[in-house]
Amino acid sequence: MAREILAKSNPPETLLQHTESCLSVFRSIRKSLPYLPTLCGETAFFEHLFYAVALHDLGKAATGFQQKWEHWGYRHEILSAGFVGFLNGLSEFYQRGIALAIISHHKGLSEIRERFATTLPVGAEEFFKRRNELLPNLEFVCQWLRILPDLAAKYLDHPLSMPHLLERIDDFLDAYKFGVRWYLATWEDDERTTLHSTYGIFLRGFLRACDHLASGGQDQIRQGIQEVLPRLGLTKLRAFQERSHTLVGNALLSAPTGSGKTEAALLWTERNQDSGRRIYYVLPYTASINAMTRRLSYYFGEDNVGVLHGKASYFIYKTLLERNYSQEVAQDFAYKIQDLTRKIYRPLKVLTPFQILKAFFGVKGWETMLSEMAGGLFIFDEIHVYEPHTTALILKTIEHLMKIDAKFLFLSATFPHFLKEKIQEILPDVVEQALDEKIEEDRKLLHTPRHRVKLLNGEIVENLSLIQDEIKKGKRVLVVCNTVKRAQEVYQCLKETVISSALLHGRFILRDREAIERKLEKVQLLVGTQTVEVSLDLDFDVLFTEPAAIDALIQRFGRVNRRGTKGVVSVHICTVGSDKDKYFYDINRTKLTLEALQNGEELTEQRVNELVEVVYANGYNESEQKQFQLAWTNFEAVIRDLKPFDESGRDEDFWNLIRSIEVVPIKFEEEYLLLKEEKKFFEAIQYFATLSFAQGAKLRRSQRLDWRSDEKYWVADSAYSEEFGLLLDEHEKGVGIID
Repeated sequence: MAREILAKSNPPETLLQHTESCLSVFRSIRKSLPYLPTLCGETAFFEHLFYAVALHDLGKAATGFQQKWEHWGYRHEILSAGFVGFLNGLSEFYQRGIALAIISHHKGLSEIRERFATTLPVGAEEFFKRRNELLPNLEFVCQWLRILPDLAAKYLDHPLSMPHLLERIDDFLDAYKFGVRWYLATWEDDERTTLHSTYGIFLRGFLRACDHLASGGQDQIRQGIQEVLPRLGLTKLRAFQERSHTLVGNALLSAPTGSGKTEAALLWTERNQDSGRRIYYVLPYTASINAMTRRLSYYFGEDNVGVLHGKASYFIYKTLLERNYSQEVAQDFAYKIQDLTRKIYRPLKVLTPFQILKAFFGVKGWETMLSEMAGGLFIFDEIHVYEPHTTALILKTIEHLMKIDAKFLFLSATFPHFLKEKIQEILPDVVEQALDEKIEEDRKLLHTPRHRVKLLNGEIVENLSLIQDEIKKGKRVLVVCNTVKRAQEVYQCLKETVISSALLHGRFILRDREAIERKLEKVQLLVGTQTVEVSLDLDFDVLFTEPAAIDALIQRFGRVNRRGTKGVVSVHICTVGSDKDKYFYDINRTKLTLEALQNGEELTEQRVNELVEVVYANGYNESEQKQFQLAWTNFEAVIRDLKPFDESGRDEDFWNLIRSIEVVPIKFEEEYLLLKEEKKFFEAIQYFATLSFAQGAKLRRSQRLDWRSDEKYWVADSAYSEEFGLLLDEHEKGVGIID
């Protein structure tokens, strides 16, 4: 090169070094995901993406940029996109597509139009001024254009035509007028092209993926997971696992908890993997996601498995601390590990459905997220647990992902028939796989009981003596209540009758919840809420629970005699709940469950499935169906309005899906702020507790929840104890929230 032009200043990296790193990422994407041209309907897609990557930073050759960097006051992407005008052998349409990808690879088109539109005199004058800053480096620019065929041969595996050379600055293309003005006009006139659809999404999405991953110090994505069976360490497959290993395409798999559904799902991915397709393991709860991440990392290696949820970085940080990393090093590594996971790097991600929904709300980076999902293999575990609104969003997302060749496997111990029908409506070819009565091994799974139903008259507080009797027998007892307040009340009554006990619910600060979870294997008594339904490793001897719908009860049963090694154990179900249950459960569904259960009956897998069908015979109730339909219709409109090369501005709509807020109990506010000041951010997070929007609103009405706008966090004036968690009805003594 005629002179050294830098792409980055700290640390210094030349434009050629950075671009070749980006092209190396491009090459790995091309080889891992060879089906992309077919999916976007453009056979020369990889050639167009090559040009976008090769030219995306060439505007940095402007002298002003090289001298002032972020203080330059202009966008190098606008100049970079202008070099598209020198490419040979491309139609005007494809030149526009490449220009759009380049000009928007940092900022969306809306921001570019607002600040740099060359259709306005001030924008045109600024463009001409910045364009002229390329002249001192004209020799460098021409040399760059000359090496494009060689770069193509190296990274595309075949050469491309030699571009025209920049001889007069007046020949330089105004990419805004050429690409952006045309694109926005056709969008507004509803004259949609492939650039307004998948092709446009892929161009911007994969250009940003290449740029961001190279900037993160990586020059290739991890290869897709091809071999699964040898990594699972199974000496023998169950019959239903063998069948899963032969399933091609979309499928529903129903099998008991603890029978090996996860391994069956992974075997399905092996059968459907034909290149480097990315795998997404979707779970509803953070606790189960963290546990599954550890499990899959053991199978496939930590560098191949990423975790995505609201506290994923914290989970990684704590994992590193357990390995004796210092706090400072663990914090730094956690950020780096999660940065790569958010990029298109790891071939297997364990995540909540909200991490998928995020792309369809058009938040920043949505094209990259969606591009990576193209052709993906999605495992939805426990699909039945979501409320109607979220279920509608998930199914609508699946309907659109299907159009870019994603494949889906749905897992559950129990599939209500109405939910199967909703899945079949959007995936008509979905194959249903259940245990087969004709196969002895499956028959044993279907008909071997683990639990015996015992119905108890009255509320749980009226049956405390029975719980105490089981404790006296030396049994490990699990008590599940429907509300935090009731769980706190029951725990207060029982804790003195046992040597070791714990209370677990969602209103502990993170530090205390982790401490409680660490000791759960050793406690004789655990009182909890629905939170215990998602703790994977619990295995108690006997259960006492408030009444709930059959699917919730099944989750609770699964925490007792989990592996079936204790014979048939009793699960006690009270027939009366508290007056607050109506805010959390469909009371009619709970009533149907109690009517369907027979006192003294032993529950087999087949009987459980029968109960589910009885309780959910009519599917959603009227209110739930309205929620489902409204979410389905509204979300379709959101997706329809997604505009490639731009962000939607719907970030707040997405975050409103997370119907909870993180608060710092006022007694911990000083410690929280001190840790933040010391930049110990993960240590500070430990002082967060979670409240629902409704609980937060209630505290605000009584002026007991305040937004600290300077530091951007909520603080709650509620009493708190390490043993009981947040006590929402009590003030913290000696501290006032309103200064």
